[in-house]
Order: sequence, then C-alpha cells, then structure tokens
Amino acid sequence: MPREGPDRAKKRKDKESRRINIKEKMTEILELPKEVVLNVPRLTMLGNKNLVIENYKGIIEYETVRIRINTGTGIIKITGELLTIKEITSEDIMVEGRIKGLEFLE
Repeated sequence: MPREGPDRAKKRKDKESRRINIKEKMTEILELPKEVVLNVPRLTMLGNKNLVIENYKGIIEYETVRIRINTGTGIIKITGELLTIKEITSEDIMVEGRIKGLEFLE
C-alpha cells in the first residue's frame, strides 16, 4: 500500500482539525458536556488515593506500579505504589493505590 505524500497528509490533518474545532464550538454553544461530544476522557481524582477515568477505551498495561489506559485522545499513564483497579465498567474505571504520577501520552 503506497504511503501518502506530505501534502496529502497535511490536508487530511487540517480537515480533522477543522472538524474538531467545529465540534468544540457547537459543544460550547449548546452547553453540552465536552467529554461526551468530543470523546474526551473525564478524570476525577480524590487526593492521591483514588482516580476515576470516564470515557476510556481499554487497559494497555496493568501492574502494581504502573497502569496505562487508552482513551480517545491518547494514553493515560498512572504511576505509583500498590495500584489496583478497584472497579471497572463499560463507562468508567477506578484506580486505587498511592498515585504518584499522572501523564498524558499521545
């Protein structure tokens, strides 16, 4: 399968960017929750012991010191100690333990 040229890739990326900007503007005008319309994860952290991630796609890595979770906008990397997945549903996931770091990877 031939690779697309740099001009074509740039045009495709620009088109996707415009589409996202239109969605963001419509979300603001209609006062809709961004996490639902834009497929963006919503994180709720309670101290450094509990983290709830809504709108996730799946688990990439699961260890007691590191958990990586796939989302519509990239990967969320959680580091710490004694990390466990306390609760998991199709809509959200709850991580418990001593959370020391939270990174957003593209």
